[in-house]
Amino acid sequence: MENIKHNTLPFRDTTDVNDVVGRKVLTKSGKKIGKVKSVHVHPKNLTMEGIVIDPGFFDAYQFIGASYIGSITDEGIVLNINPVTEYVGLKVFDFTGKEIGKVKEVYRSKQSNTLLSLLVERSGKEDLIIRADYIAAAGKNIVLKEPFPF
Repeated sequence: MENIKHNTLPFRDTTDVNDVVGRKVLTKSGKKIGKVKSVHVHPKNLTMEGIVIDPGFFDAYQFIGASYIGSITDEGIVLNINPVTEYVGLKVFDFTGKEIGKVKEVYRSKQSNTLLSLLVERSGKEDLIIRADYIAAAGKNIVLKEPFPF
């Protein structure tokens, strides 16, 4: 193949966007959240703007901006974040280990990955909103900073 280029990466170090479609997408912690449905490129400066993820049956597509992409490998795309939208369905515990409920909805700042609060569904009780600054840890579960008063 003949190359015509100016001040760019060597051709062998680039990735064909067609090859990225269909690859798995992993969060920073390694959780698979879907497959790449499409790659979006800025029409004027020709930089990648982000990817659309197909999470599978019954879930809506997600757009992930390029700033949240850590790496593109032969295996897939690894994000440099754990999307806060993945908190839905996680159990919520207070600092003492008492289960409070499950995350029903995530509230974020605009369309960013900045968590504002969680709506927590409690069995037999009214739903509860917990502000982000009240959360000590988020991983396989959500843990609050203090014992829960209710």
